[in-house]
Amino acid sequence: MPNDPRGRLDYVLLLLLALSLATNVAVVGSVVLNQRAQGRPDVPVGATLKPIAGTLANGSATSVSFGGSKPVVLYVFSPTCSWCERNLASISSLAERAGNRYRFVGISLPSSGKGHSPSFAFPVVLTSGAVPFRATPQTLVLDSGGRVVKSWMGAYIGNTKAEIEQYFSLELPNLE
Repeated sequence: MPNDPRGRLDYVLLLLLALSLATNVAVVGSVVLNQRAQGRPDVPVGATLKPIAGTLANGSATSVSFGGSKPVVLYVFSPTCSWCERNLASISSLAERAGNRYRFVGISLPSSGKGHSPSFAFPVVLTSGAVPFRATPQTLVLDSGGRVVKSWMGAYIGNTKAEIEQYFSLELPNLE
């Protein structure tokens, strides 16, 4: 490192420039990877889910199984996910209007941040981490054998909203 103050300042500026460049490369790489992951469900159509264990809000142990007379709609969310919260009116409307044809279950993923678990008109299972989901929000339709027959990632906007409305033959409220 040079001994004169001007040379020292140049060295510090060069070091800061290098650190800034490295940070920018890391951020851009993270954004690109995130954009590639968007739209890809954690559990693809055709996959079969095993029963999902967890607890209900009252603390009692439960397991979500997929047998029965109705297909199951899983709404996977996290208490700290802002898009999940924005979907609240739409998923609630969907459950209210299609609940006679489908059984709705919420799957709440563990969260390390502060957040509140929203109130739904259907049961919500709090998971401890042993589930095949990472991204939120996700909406999946499963047949009586637990096979994923339809899946949507993300907020109920644009094409996702249109596809959900077409699949369930109803109109959803717009997100706020």
